[in-house]
Amino acid sequence: MATFELVLIMGIAVLLSAIIDQVLPKVSAPLIQIGLGLVIAVLALSPIRVNLNPEFFLILFVGPILFNDARESDKMGLWTNRGKILSLAIGLVVAIMLAVGFTLHAIIPSIPLAAALALGAALGPTDAVAVTSLKGTVDLDPKEKSLLSGEALINDASGVVAFQFAVAAAVTGTFSVIGASLSFILSFFGGIAVGLALAAFLQWAQGKVHNMGLDNTTFHVLFDVMMPFMVFLVAEAVHTSGVLAVVAAGLYVSRRGQKVIGPNSARLGIVSTSVWNVLIFALNGIVFVMLGMQLPAVLSEWSDAGSSNVVLVVAVLVITVLIVLTRFIWIVVMERISLRRAKRKVAARRRVDAAQSTGRKRLRSALISTIGGPKGAVTLSVILSLPLLTSAGDIFPQRDVIIFLASGVILCTLLLSNFLMPVLAPARDDAGSPPETDEELAEAKIAILRHVIGDLQAAQDAGNRRATREVIRAYSMRIQRVHSEGDIDSLPITLLRLRVLERQRDELLRLRAKGYPNNVEIAKNMVRIARAQSLLQHKNAYGWIISNALRHPATFIKVFASNAEDSFRRATGRALKPREYTVACILERRAIAYLEKLLARNDSSAPSAAIAEQLAAHRATLQVIENANPSTTMTMHRMDAKVLEVERFAYRLELDEIDRLYDEGRISRLAARNLRDNVYLMLVDLQDEI
Repeated sequence: MATFELVLIMGIAVLLSAIIDQVLPKVSAPLIQIGLGLVIAVLALSPIRVNLNPEFFLILFVGPILFNDARESDKMGLWTNRGKILSLAIGLVVAIMLAVGFTLHAIIPSIPLAAALALGAALGPTDAVAVTSLKGTVDLDPKEKSLLSGEALINDASGVVAFQFAVAAAVTGTFSVIGASLSFILSFFGGIAVGLALAAFLQWAQGKVHNMGLDNTTFHVLFDVMMPFMVFLVAEAVHTSGVLAVVAAGLYVSRRGQKVIGPNSARLGIVSTSVWNVLIFALNGIVFVMLGMQLPAVLSEWSDAGSSNVVLVVAVLVITVLIVLTRFIWIVVMERISLRRAKRKVAARRRVDAAQSTGRKRLRSALISTIGGPKGAVTLSVILSLPLLTSAGDIFPQRDVIIFLASGVILCTLLLSNFLMPVLAPARDDAGSPPETDEELAEAKIAILRHVIGDLQAAQDAGNRRATREVIRAYSMRIQRVHSEGDIDSLPITLLRLRVLERQRDELLRLRAKGYPNNVEIAKNMVRIARAQSLLQHKNAYGWIISNALRHPATFIKVFASNAEDSFRRATGRALKPREYTVACILERRAIAYLEKLLARNDSSAPSAAIAEQLAAHRATLQVIENANPSTTMTMHRMDAKVLEVERFAYRLELDEIDRLYDEGRISRLAARNLRDNVYLMLVDLQDEI
């Protein structure tokens, strides 16, 4: 299969996994992507093999993934749990490498010890992202989250470095303890030093470009994306660890970025975060899709392994059990040592007894930390970087078998994590999604609005201060309304909005039937109402628009031309042409009459408070339109160009924050959808200037 076609198919599979992940929240994204890769391999007419240069594979996938993990890591959590994290990330990695290496060599003697140790080192890193991808089905406490994420960051580096030394021994056939120790020290500390130095230099160069006025958002984001590749290549060129250099650079960049608060920092942060989220999801997804695609090809080559199928399956299961047991024992012993140290520092016997009474809780926490450390993208990326040949020109011993064993262990640990973690650390409700009480949803919405206000304050400068303050004032009023009324969009309110839009649509059709002279204004309002209905119903509501456009094509061509002219005038800073708002007044009066009727008869289909709030909003809009003269109306609906820009920016911030809370499992999919719909409707109103 051609390379371009293969990349395209994998990209489509990753895209599909993002959709399936929303439909099946109880199945982690890596498992979905592995399944899609398996489907691709089964449907392919010929076996699919991915033949990439091993070194290229390492820098393409491992470099940016580790760099982003370092950028996003919890620095305070890393420092607070530094002892435990280092114990897991270094000591446990070495223990797993030795246990797996000697056990595998005993089960399958045809695999050299050095190659078996390389597999053990590759199986050291964990993938905490696979657990967090379960969203609302798993509820980890802050300590567990910090421990798993910190371990996943550090053990990636230590595992890759150990893997590289084991591979070097397997390729050359020689191993010197003294030489390896000196090389390890140079590679370890040299990589950290190179990473810190390069990160400092690159950020200094980035600042110089900014001071010269030669930069823009595209430059900064692309510079950030290229940084891990530059750091990795330079570090490897000077014979130090590129992996550790990338991690050190990511930590430095994150530390420096937290101190930078300027006019453009918030905007750059949003764009950069969005780009990195897409990039890392794509890289992780491609790796797991490749895993699914490789399974049939590797299965077909078992006959060349020199071992029976049963032996290989048993080896996968034995290695999985061995890793889980080693990890569990290590964590239990580590926690016991930590508890003994804590006891020596406790003066009161009462507190010692309290600590002793939590044995069951500590055991549960140890099980969570054990199962919550599955193998993932880094392990697969590393094992696929195995060289094809040894230094003597021979084929690397049992390379395909080692890749299969690693793939099998990854799959087993992901399955254990996917099905046992929700049992050990269940979410707060039985449905597997965050609770949706009005109080908790109101708290989430307030948190979103406050986050937007904070970003707006960081982004303001002398040129947009007045507009930013005006938008911040509007967001503060929304927070007050949530506090006082619990302003959370619910199904009855959505249905009420749809019913109002239906009445306004019927009024437009009535005006057209009566031969209202301004067909362009009628068509513009038709499009606006259809857009709002589509957002609220989550389906295409443009059918009646299309039928009208087919009957009156000249009118809708004028609408398209008018909207294009308005967009051009906004982009060039020119004034918009005066518009007639008679149709808008008619529609507002129709909505007011309908809502008044509902309120008078005490309609039970929607809360009275919601009806009253919608009624007040339509009355206010009608009053503004009727009381303003044409020039004032035009200015009002144009508002201020800077206010419009800041408001659009604020809505993008709000959407990003809603997505973040959903990804963290703090709000359900239904709540996130309703909150997004509310923002989309405000964007529609802003775009149509009504």
